Formats: sequence, structure tokens, C-alpha cells
Amino acid sequence: MQIDPRLLLSSIVHDFNNLLTPVVNILEELQHRRDSTRRELGKIDAAIYCAFRAKVLARQLLDFANPRPAMPEPTDMRQLLAQLEQVHASVLSPDIRLTMEVADRLPPAMIDQQLVERALLNLVLNARDAMPAGGDLTIAVDLAFPPSTKTGLPKRMIRLAVSDNGIGMEDRTLKMAGQPNFSTKVNGTGLGLATVRQIVESLGGGLSITSKPRHGTTIDLWLPAMWASSSK
Repeated sequence: MQIDPRLLLSSIVHDFNNLLTPVVNILEELQHRRDSTRRELGKIDAAIYCAFRAKVLARQLLDFANPRPAMPEPTDMRQLLAQLEQVHASVLSPDIRLTMEVADRLPPAMIDQQLVERALLNLVLNARDAMPAGGDLTIAVDLAFPPSTKTGLPKRMIRLAVSDNGIGMEDRTLKMAGQPNFSTKVNGTGLGLATVRQIVESLGGGLSITSKPRHGTTIDLWLPAMWASSSK
């Protein structure tokens, strides 16, 4: 009997994640022990990072093989970021400072929370890669007009921005960023930003990137907002 490759891949990813979960839990317990040396903490931090990277990669493979339809619902972005702050902090090195900035009086975002959480974690991990010597990472949410807005059709969207002050990208690399199978990493798969772009476009949004060598990168996720009326 022929086995559906997508079903086989789903089963492998499920088992893989089940094996990784206790590994991550044990590493996080070790991370919070007060008797660990700085060198030991550095090794634990690196192991946690690799484990999260492995979980994200497995999920990316599954998404590309068998993407599920987006299921948007009204989401409070301030509450969402508050829930994720500890998760993001746990995968960043001690030399990276994380700042959250959320504008006041934001309307709910019409998003699939699970998909956006996955996209955001991906961007946080990429930012860490871009700051091997440490730096500043800012996750900000506000209302703005996306760069693709057409004249005469103003429509503000929720902008979820992830900014780092890392190595940045030159123009040629920037033009290719987000394309499937393109990666700036030696052993990269090219699935990271491509997956993020796929997620936001499935929600009716978009992705834009600004970057300069040695001045960092900002990736904006443009997400639909739920307005009380259609005149915004």
C-alpha cells in the first residue's frame, strides 16, 4: 500500500516534536539554576536555541508540505505579545536586550494567532542570528499605512515590526530575502522568511523589509485590523 508522503511527514514531525519537548524543558530548568557557571549557562543557552530552531524547521517543512487554511479571529496584540515575551526571551542570548513597544488604543487584529506566533518566533530567531555579539531587539506594534497602499484607497493596518541592530543586509541580499530556497546562512534552508511571508499573505496582509549593512534590519508584518466601521 502506497503511503501518502504528506501523512508520513506529519507523523515524523509529530514524533520529532514530542522528543524535543522534554529536552527543551530540562534545558530551561538547568538555565534557571543559580549554581551554574557562566560557561555552563552559555552552553545551555546555545542548546536551547538549537532545540527551538529544530522545532521551527520541522514545523516549516510541515507547513510547506501540507499548509492548513488560516482561521482569523479578533486578537488583542498587546495581550498576545505579553504572553509570548517570556518565550522570546528564553531563546535569545543573554547579550541581547528585548524591548516590547505597543501603541495605545489599537483595534483587534484579524489574525490566526497560532500562525502569527509561529511567524514571530521565526523572526526573533533570525534576529538572534544577526546579532552574534549581542545587541538590541525591539518588537513593536502600531497602526500605519503599508508601503503598497494605493493612492485614493487609504487603509491603515496593524504593523508588527521586529527590529534588530545586527549585521544587516546589502541591497542584493535584501532583494532576495523572503524568496523560497534563498538563505543568508551557510547551512540555511531558505524556509524561514518564505514561511513568514506565506503566513501573512494567507491572512490578507503583507511583509516588507528594510535593512542596511552594519545598521540592522526591520521586518514589518502588515496585518488586517478589525474596524468598527469600514471608513478607516
